[in-house]
Amino acid sequence: MQKIIIALLMVIGGAIAFAAEDSAQWINYTSPAGHYSVLVPSQPKLMTQESTTPSGAKVPQYIASVEVSSVDYMVAYFDYTAANTFSFDKARDGMLANVKGTLQSEKPIKLGRYPGRDVMISANNNGVEFLSHVKFYDVNKRIYIIQFIVSKSSQTIEMGANATKFFDSFKVNAP
Repeated sequence: MQKIIIALLMVIGGAIAFAAEDSAQWINYTSPAGHYSVLVPSQPKLMTQESTTPSGAKVPQYIASVEVSSVDYMVAYFDYTAANTFSFDKARDGMLANVKGTLQSEKPIKLGRYPGRDVMISANNNGVEFLSHVKFYDVNKRIYIIQFIVSKSSQTIEMGANATKFFDSFKVNAP
């Protein structure tokens, strides 16, 4: 009986050490310009890309991304004006067309009082099957896109926990 207790304590101790190590590795990234914060596994790479609206207007998109082995964590945002509109349906359709993917699930969500959409897409990139879990939010004419991409072969309970940690940590800060 004593050996079983010692073995259990070793497993629990190892799990606690692993959990502490995992938490210590993640950082709270804050974007002063983007007015958001999020937990990510390491310091993100920042970039800007230009997108074109259906009306032909150029819109800069600001992206913070982290790639860890077979997982990508990404937060992007862009602003739109009263002259433009934003459609969750068109955003979803554009993403599906861009990756030539299949919609797996979709549901409306909220970030506080702000509307959003939770979308799961499966796709194939050069023979690698992957899942892209995306949350879109419309916050005062700023669109936030929070995305977790994982290869289907790397899908594990730990990856699911990391996705939840990433999504649940996303906060919009008042400008």
